[in-house]
Amino acid sequence: MKLKKKMILIVSIATAVSMIVGGFVLMLILRRSMLRDAYSEAAVSAVEFYSGFERRLDREEKDREDREEASLSLIYKTMDNWRNVIYREGREVYNITVFDRAELERAAFPDDDPDMNKDDREELAYEDGSYIVNKRTIGDYELYRLYDITDVHGRIRTYGLIYLLTACTMFLLVVAVTAFSLRKVLRPLDVLTDATNDMARGEYSRRVEVPTKDELGSLAEHFNAMAEAVEQKQNELRDSEARKTLMMGNLSHELKTPMTAIAGYAETLLTTKLSEEQRQEALYYIYSETNRLGRLSNKMMRLLSISEGDVVEKRDVPVEELFRGIQETVSVKKKEHSVELITEYDRDMIHTDEDLIRDVIINLVDNAIKASKPEDVVRVIWKDGVLAVRDQGIGIPAEELKAVTEPFYMVDKSRSRKEGGAGLGLSLTKLILEKLGASMEIRSEEGKGTEVEIRSLR
Repeated sequence: MKLKKKMILIVSIATAVSMIVGGFVLMLILRRSMLRDAYSEAAVSAVEFYSGFERRLDREEKDREDREEASLSLIYKTMDNWRNVIYREGREVYNITVFDRAELERAAFPDDDPDMNKDDREELAYEDGSYIVNKRTIGDYELYRLYDITDVHGRIRTYGLIYLLTACTMFLLVVAVTAFSLRKVLRPLDVLTDATNDMARGEYSRRVEVPTKDELGSLAEHFNAMAEAVEQKQNELRDSEARKTLMMGNLSHELKTPMTAIAGYAETLLTTKLSEEQRQEALYYIYSETNRLGRLSNKMMRLLSISEGDVVEKRDVPVEELFRGIQETVSVKKKEHSVELITEYDRDMIHTDEDLIRDVIINLVDNAIKASKPEDVVRVIWKDGVLAVRDQGIGIPAEELKAVTEPFYMVDKSRSRKEGGAGLGLSLTKLILEKLGASMEIRSEEGKGTEVEIRSLR
């Protein structure tokens, strides 16, 4: 069962129960109130009867000492007072009703008994209705006064029928208004359902518009935020997959060239008689290409390990010690290219992962040395919370800047291969900096050099 139908059913049941219970209580109160009014009117009527009887009884006692009961009966007959009943010492004096003394006594309410509950009275039923009976004893006479309450019960039934018709009308109106209101209120849920179905079919760009400021509006905002995150993650996965595909293609291409060369030189060594110089040249080429494949493999493993979530362990690293280690690492490379490396810093500590930041600086310095001319100077500067690597080398064309951090991308492929590069240095650097929560900005001009700034380090 749909939510809308469930809510309509719940509201209908609650309304019906409320109306039934409320109507029952209301009719009980109305019935008691109307009966109390009838009992009061009956009491007034009975008092008039009792007073009149006492006055006549007094007059007859003065006029004639030995009055006869027949004369009293005659008096009340001539008054057409058929609702009055008189008994004396158990004998009927006057009674023209259809009820005998036993029935009257069972329903009688003694006016002079303070212990009687006025709201708990038995009624005398007859063919067309019912009576209530008031009773008083005067001397040796028992007086009964009948009061017809048939019209009271008739009015109670009429009011009950009116309430029933009104309640039914109100019930139908409540159900109709509830259905209409729920259709409008739950409309955003239908929109959200359609949107989730679209997302299940792969339409991650779907968004919902719910103008309300209630919980459903908040739900729609959270849904849109979730959809945005899902779409972003999907795009990231798609881009990552594309990059991996491209990287694997480039890797295959990068592996093909040295493997082909290694296989060719190995075959030459096995099948061709070479001079010692040619043999040494072939072996050196095989050795250098094997080393390049090893470096390529190590960088690929480093990329994969960082991509899969290497733990970043930040601590305070002494800058002097860090820069001294980098000087030692690139010392051979500096000597080969006749390049000078100068380090400058205005702070003694840098809070970061030592191994990762060391990889970053070495990659950047290695690229700077490769791009430099003999006698050029490469500077590594740590100042005002910004780490910079500057060189005076050949620079990078403006149109190439955006692509230099892509895996296997090389501005000068012939120079990079000659230097043993594979185009992974800046890709690795970018990935490491993302792990460290830092950003990298590259500024370069052809013929004047390149500067790489790293920010958000502490």
